[in-house]
Amino acid sequence: PQQEEISLNMAISQESDEINSITLAEKDLISSVDEVMNSVENDASATENLAT
Repeated sequence: PQQEEISLNMAISQESDEINSITLAEKDLISSVDEVMNSVENDASATENLAT
C-alpha cells in the first residue's frame, strides 16, 4: 500500500508540475497578446493623428 501511495504522490506532483508549466505558458501568451493589442492601438492612434 505504501508503495502505491508513493507512486500516487509522484503522479500528483508531476500533474501539478505540468499544470504550473501550462499556467506559465498561458501567462506568456496573455502578455504577448497584450503587447500586440497595445501596439495595434498605438498604430491606430498614430494613423488617426496622421489623418487629422
